[in-house]
Amino acid sequence: MIRLKNFMWLAVVGVLIGGCETNDVEPDPTTTGPSVSLSANTTNMSEDNGSIDLTVSLSEPLTSDVIVDLAFGGDATEGVDYNVSSATVTIGAGALTGTTTFSAIQDTAEEANEVIRVQFASVMGANFNSNEELLLLIEDDDAPLSFNLIINEICYDPSNNALDGDANGDGVYVQDEDEFIEFVNLSSQTIDMGGYKIYDTEALTAGTPRHEIPANTLVPPGKALVVFGGGTPTGTFGNAIVQTASDGRINMNNSGDLVTLTDAAGNVILTFDIEPLSNNPNESYTRNPDLTGQFEQHGTNTGVLFSPGTKIDGSPF
Repeated sequence: MIRLKNFMWLAVVGVLIGGCETNDVEPDPTTTGPSVSLSANTTNMSEDNGSIDLTVSLSEPLTSDVIVDLAFGGDATEGVDYNVSSATVTIGAGALTGTTTFSAIQDTAEEANEVIRVQFASVMGANFNSNEELLLLIEDDDAPLSFNLIINEICYDPSNNALDGDANGDGVYVQDEDEFIEFVNLSSQTIDMGGYKIYDTEALTAGTPRHEIPANTLVPPGKALVVFGGGTPTGTFGNAIVQTASDGRINMNNSGDLVTLTDAAGNVILTFDIEPLSNNPNESYTRNPDLTGQFEQHGTNTGVLFSPGTKIDGSPF
């Protein structure tokens, strides 16, 4: 068990937190027809025999092959810090995906965690967004690990239409109680979040947290912690760790607020600015795809208004 000491990964993972900008970028007009996108089974790997499967997905099948050439950047060096099975991914005719694998290279140097930046170099046979990128982290195993903790879903404005806003599942809609924040540990090690504190702007100014996470709250790799404002959360929530705010509410302001998470020593681990998304959505905002995508209103591509503790499709982390 290792406690989180710093959060350098947050500085480079603008695609994960980054102020939650949702500016649309038009795909490059390379061809007409479907477009390709990037995703991965995880966004980080240990230097000690770690690997990441990167998938290139096609929005709909075609009758001919799509050839995708990838470009790699960041402060990790191919052939020194990692190997990749192929920089060219072929999506066969009639198929929707193609995959390549990144494998970490072990060494004995004590160094900072390193980032691989993956982008499209060229695509033959489909549209692509030249600005799309995926950031992958190599965790050094010769120095203390720098963990990757994100907010994957946040609900500051549950619907007030009957029980549509009953996010905590207790059979009662209460605005303050049905607010929630879903944290996910993307690291390869368990994070002890005991003593971490959650603030809104008002609470941070007063120095009084809305929630202090209890001692020995151990969030395993790839798993979620959900904090509701209050009530009696009822349900499995994807087997996530579920807590209610020790202050009785998280108190996120729909018209704009700043959520801050600090560790037990008072270091700021992450922040979330509600202002860009403060349009009274009556549902949660979630990453799509989970973990690596930008934030969108939960109901945009699903038939439900929230999914605390689970992925956007309701499956567990």
